[in-house]
Amino acid sequence: MLNLIKFRHIQDQAKHWYWILFFLTLLIGALLTYYVAKTQDAEMRDNLITYAHTVEKSIDWRPYATTLNTNPAQLKESDLAELGVQLNSACKANKDCHFIYLMYQDKQPVMPNIRFLLDASPQPPSEISHLRDIYEEATNVDRQALHDRKALVEDLSTDHWGTWVTVFVPISITVNTSNFVMMGIDVAATNWNKRIFLRAIAPMLSTLIFSGILLWFIYQNRMREKLLAQLFSSTSELSELANNDALTGLPNRRLLEDRMAQALKEAKRAQRIVAVLFLDLDYFKVVNDTHGHHVGDQLLKNVGERLTTLLRAEDTVARIGGDEFIVLLPKLKDRRQLTITAEKIITELAKPFYIAEQTMHLGVSIGIALYPEHDDSPGKLIKFADDAMYAAKRLGRNCYVIYQPE
Repeated sequence: MLNLIKFRHIQDQAKHWYWILFFLTLLIGALLTYYVAKTQDAEMRDNLITYAHTVEKSIDWRPYATTLNTNPAQLKESDLAELGVQLNSACKANKDCHFIYLMYQDKQPVMPNIRFLLDASPQPPSEISHLRDIYEEATNVDRQALHDRKALVEDLSTDHWGTWVTVFVPISITVNTSNFVMMGIDVAATNWNKRIFLRAIAPMLSTLIFSGILLWFIYQNRMREKLLAQLFSSTSELSELANNDALTGLPNRRLLEDRMAQALKEAKRAQRIVAVLFLDLDYFKVVNDTHGHHVGDQLLKNVGERLTTLLRAEDTVARIGGDEFIVLLPKLKDRRQLTITAEKIITELAKPFYIAEQTMHLGVSIGIALYPEHDDSPGKLIKFADDAMYAAKRLGRNCYVIYQPE
């Protein structure tokens, strides 16, 4: 029984650790998946900036350097046409590159406007931003790029052309001048999220697999716990049946002898008296024969309840068969304490019992044996108390007798 309780305690602890590990796995998996996704996103942004820088460096800006550094708006139509051809050629090298353009800020004193210097997109004229058109839909990212004069990637956006990611890089020859020009490239982002997902799928699947394994362990632990509870319940019931009287629930002879052995050991160390009282109900057979066994059984239960209520917590009341009970009184200081208890039992059981709307009267004959005066063996103490009980019967019943060898 002790091993079963210990194993059950270990199972309870394991159950808590399984749940802690499960939620910890989910948390770490979510953080790792998020980190991998962000890393992939950052890597693709870096690659896009590298691509944009490559495009920017492939253009020969030297013929336009003077005008770009003084006033970009004064570029000639022929110059813009030549730039458009070069930008389109560079854009065609990447199948995902669709729109490429140049932007600058004008010299408005209060709030400079972002204007298109050139839209080199291979689109119908109605779709192209014309020279020096104000970029009305400029985002904070666009303005930040022109303000910081550093390469920047804008988040994904969707319009009637599709889903795009926009990269801005400075035109190198204008970075350190008062007239700053920025090149923008719109790249189709069809597979952007797919690539992030494919990179993040490994930690995601690992998390799900490990979480599934933990859930399986939690389920198995639950099943073992359920089985253990049934086993514990069955073991408790078997222990109850092995050590207790089926009718009254009081300890039986086996449990009584175990308690007697323990009580005698403690009494030997503490130099105390242990008393064994053998009780036999007077006139119980008459009641049983007159009113039936079901009334007799209820009467025995009531006797057990009265005895249990009357005695101390450390005392033991046991039923050893029929109408015979044994009361074990450990840790007695003297004989006077014993005789007071015996007289209380006789007085209590002499009171009427009310069962099935009938009044019944009993008595009790008590035989008493003492440790260490009479013996130090549980078996012999019970026998001597039994002998004394028969002496009480011969003396007229409803009394107690302390065992005397003669």
